[in-house]
Amino acid sequence: MTNTGGPVKRIFVKYYGFSDAERHALESMLRLSESRDVVYTAWTAQTAEAVHAPDVLIIDGESWEAVLELANPSHDAVKLIWVGEDAPLEAWRVFPAPVKWSAVLDAMDKEFAPAASASAPIDLDISHEHDLDVLLDETGDDTQPLPLEPGELPAPGRRVLLVDRGRDDRLYLRAKLAAAGLHEVDEAATGIEALVLLNTHAYHLVTVDLGLSDMDPWQLVKAVDNTRPAIAHMFVTGSAPNWQQGLRARFSGAQVYLKKPLHPGQLKNLLQNI
Repeated sequence: MTNTGGPVKRIFVKYYGFSDAERHALESMLRLSESRDVVYTAWTAQTAEAVHAPDVLIIDGESWEAVLELANPSHDAVKLIWVGEDAPLEAWRVFPAPVKWSAVLDAMDKEFAPAASASAPIDLDISHEHDLDVLLDETGDDTQPLPLEPGELPAPGRRVLLVDRGRDDRLYLRAKLAAAGLHEVDEAATGIEALVLLNTHAYHLVTVDLGLSDMDPWQLVKAVDNTRPAIAHMFVTGSAPNWQQGLRARFSGAQVYLKKPLHPGQLKNLLQNI
């Protein structure tokens, strides 16, 4: 849903309650949406001067503010997202506590940008990394990296490793790499093949597809991130267009998560900058 230069659709979100950590995570996720065609913006008292009412109201059902806000007639036409138990009948969506903001934002995407949420890649060019530490807890990622052989490899040149069980996908990526001037390319159709290559060669870029079937691909992603000397660039590809996959990739060491089928323009821009 990366912004393509077209008109931006702005959805105003008002929220009540929640812990400091939960608010911090929500505000960070809202900022992440600024690069997309559909932007979620926090509704504030200043916003009220230009916008009569928010589009979405998110309420922590355990907060004392919940009852007061439900009684506010100005919110009758607002889509209500309730977090916790004892949700009112007028709730549009209900999520259990503790809240997972990625699930909330996925629900909003399906309502406000159904076409985009089904097809567009997730832009994880995050400029607020220091604000996103709390999101690590949301992914629940305790994946352990696969072991690599001890010892450091020679410093990499511009060698690339493509890890994808799909031959056509590897050929497509190889052609795009050649067009970007990256001609020294190794391919692996399985995670085991990738580990062998990682133990014998140093790489400038590694792409890992989440469709690997012989091992947990996230273990391989962690192994790539732990490689020494450090691999300068890592892309993760996959078929799931959700925020949580993208965030997990980002926090596992990847620069970007690319939704399949790969977007030629986005891929070209990424390869030109490595």
